[in-house]
Amino acid sequence: MDQVLIDSALERVRAALEAGNVEDAVAVLNHLHPADRAEAFSDLPKDEQDEILPRLDPEEAAELLEELEDDEAAEAAASLSAETLADVLDEMEPDAAADILGDLSKEQAESALAQMEEADEVRPLLAHPDDTAGGLMTSEFFALRRQMTAQKAIDFLRERELDGASPYYLYVVDRFNKLIGVVGLRDLITAPPEATIEAIMRRDIRSVPVGTDQEEVARLMKKYSLLALPVVDADGKLAGVIKSTDIVHVVEEEAQEDLYRLANVSDGDLSVWSPVRLAVSRRLPWLVVNLFTAFLAAGVIGLFENTIARVALLAVFQSIVAGQGGNAGTQTLALMVRGIAVGEIEFRDAGGAILREVGIGVIHGAVVGVLVALGAWAWKGIPVLGLCIGLAMIGNMIAAGIAGTLVPLTLKALRLDPALASAVIVTTVTDCVGFGLFLGLATLFLPYLA
Repeated sequence: MDQVLIDSALERVRAALEAGNVEDAVAVLNHLHPADRAEAFSDLPKDEQDEILPRLDPEEAAELLEELEDDEAAEAAASLSAETLADVLDEMEPDAAADILGDLSKEQAESALAQMEEADEVRPLLAHPDDTAGGLMTSEFFALRRQMTAQKAIDFLRERELDGASPYYLYVVDRFNKLIGVVGLRDLITAPPEATIEAIMRRDIRSVPVGTDQEEVARLMKKYSLLALPVVDADGKLAGVIKSTDIVHVVEEEAQEDLYRLANVSDGDLSVWSPVRLAVSRRLPWLVVNLFTAFLAAGVIGLFENTIARVALLAVFQSIVAGQGGNAGTQTLALMVRGIAVGEIEFRDAGGAILREVGIGVIHGAVVGVLVALGAWAWKGIPVLGLCIGLAMIGNMIAAGIAGTLVPLTLKALRLDPALASAVIVTTVTDCVGFGLFLGLATLFLPYLA
């Protein structure tokens, strides 16, 4: 239903633009929900976007840019004049404005900042990388002093503008602006008017330093079900607040990033319009790494060249053992990378995780091994061949479970990204072990196969 509404609006917008009625096109867009408006705007050609955006009120343009993806918002903002852009950024949350400015050229960003009224709130946020707590936080928050009474705090809030995105937490700072506690709005409203903030505040407050990685921020907010998370500087002073709405896209972004890295590609590679040079530079190095690991697996096969020469039938079945092990390793790897990403699994859990995956590998290997062994026996009528395949399958499934568990945990302990190189290492292990076990057993039982 939403897509039908968006498509209908797009038709009217395009018709209005073709007729030269830009104001009518703007009016059609403004009747849409902000999220639908952003989706419709994204579907317009760049020249039509550049025609519409300057005609929006600063508040409307700010709302639109906040709904767009980061790269789309930056591209749209870059088309505005410095004066218009400054007016739009003044209407945005400081963290959202900082995100856009950080994606613009240095000259454009400085020119817009020079004309912004809220530049002092935005400029400090530009000093922090986008993927850290400092890059996610907003400088718009309410801080109370512990000596204030509940009534004075309520009067203080009444004088401020509260919007729908305002958190239900109020942070308490001392005279040095150091974070010392938190008060919930419900606790504040129900407290006696003469009660001091210090008497009703909670001191066991969760906070993160400005340099904390966004993945850790998302993990903490999920674990403790927080609507907001305060950010402190090196001296413990309250620097900003991260709202739950700001962390939703981080969870999605991190999940996508892990999936892309498991395949050794980036999100930019998924676009058919991404530059060929960029795609090649990102993918080719991993293909070269895979080439070397393929030579390693080929080397294992080469050790049993005489065995294969005597029983050529082995070449038909060896890939089954390695392929099934690779599939099992990938399953384990996906679960482990996900567990590491959400903080469920640490290196200290390696022993228990390995034992669990070994048990699973034995069961999988036994079931799949028996099926393959029976199939090979029925197909070629050689019972020993089925025995070699079955035993090799069990061993390779166990190796897959161990590698799929231990490799990502080891990379994480070495402060390397477990999603980036794990797949290459695990498939190398399962290929080499699979070929080695199957051909080794075949060599052992060669008199019964030849």
